[in-house]
Amino acid sequence: MKIAIQTLGGFNISFEDKSLSASSIRRSKTWTAMKYMIAHHKRPVSSEELIEMLWPDDECSDPSNSLNHIIYRLRKMLSDCSGDAQCIVFSQGMYSWNPDLEYCIDAYEFESILAEAGDADDNTDRRAELLRKAIALYCGEFLCGETSELWLLNFKNYYRRLFLGAVNDLADIFKQQAAFEDVIALYGKAMEIEPYEESLYARQIEVLILVGEYAHAKQQYKRIEKLLRKEFEAEPTAEFQGLWLEIVKAAGNRNADLNELKSHLDGCIKKSAILCGPETFKKMYSYHRYLDERVKLPAFLGMMSVRFVNSCEEGSEKLRMAMKTMRQIMLRSLRESDIVCQYSADRFVLMITGAEEKHKMAPFTRIQRLYEMENGNSGVSLSVEVTAVGDGRAKSLVAG
Repeated sequence: MKIAIQTLGGFNISFEDKSLSASSIRRSKTWTAMKYMIAHHKRPVSSEELIEMLWPDDECSDPSNSLNHIIYRLRKMLSDCSGDAQCIVFSQGMYSWNPDLEYCIDAYEFESILAEAGDADDNTDRRAELLRKAIALYCGEFLCGETSELWLLNFKNYYRRLFLGAVNDLADIFKQQAAFEDVIALYGKAMEIEPYEESLYARQIEVLILVGEYAHAKQQYKRIEKLLRKEFEAEPTAEFQGLWLEIVKAAGNRNADLNELKSHLDGCIKKSAILCGPETFKKMYSYHRYLDERVKLPAFLGMMSVRFVNSCEEGSEKLRMAMKTMRQIMLRSLRESDIVCQYSADRFVLMITGAEEKHKMAPFTRIQRLYEMENGNSGVSLSVEVTAVGDGRAKSLVAG
């Protein structure tokens, strides 16, 4: 029996005429163990490793016995679909997929094809063929739709980087062959899978400018700009925004360049705090550090962190929702000159400008108060540290 396991863009295990999908597994720990075993199919996994992954905070009174029950349920579900074939074997305290069974995992096949493409550097046609084949396999992120445990995020990011690299490598081959229409179409297909990946739009726009499709280039620029604002309340990076000027210049309308650019910049003005990424925040910090040292214009740096009363909820969907709520409160309650950046999965950094020393805690306490009013029973506490941009001493404040 050949077992086909889909992990890219979803999850499904097919045993000829039967299949096992996410909806088939009702117990979350059993489902998590299944995901972990599939992700680490290349090596045996110890009982201790599974226990640490399933109960990271030691909340289980008898983890060994609980793990045995989980493995039993998992084996039964697999055997019900596979006709009593033993998919998971145990030896010397280690669990692994049965090497005697014939199975195919799409993520592993995707990885293998890309490795083969890397060995075919001296044969452009063969390399292009392999890259096409690999790209066709990538239907979306690894175990799409599943919760974002740290170990799973690492896999998602790994395969996503491989996909984006393959797309860019194939696009480079097309460019060498002057097949610009193929480049544009390739990036268009990639955007359907990764609609928020700014680099795909940037590379496609560069080719659109090259072939004179300025209207299409503007359309794609506006598309990602709108998506980022709608989904993340964020603006494109400064480097990406520079493409707008390139589009305008390339269009040949030299007299309208400045006016059109000004009109575009005026349209970007928002009556809210500035939301940016880490790299832009670093540059803004350097700028305000300079202002503080040279013209004594003070600014204050703060960090707001999410903490759960029940620690086992960390890393869950609840964290994502708490961060989203905080971001919305910050954007509507801070001034237009204040700067907000999500620094990590559970932290924001803020820069408060033009405030007096005695009032530096006011914006943070206001955010905490608004969060508590809107999410009083959320089981979340917010911790705050604040320091002057020109001072290394931080003041801490914790509220729940």
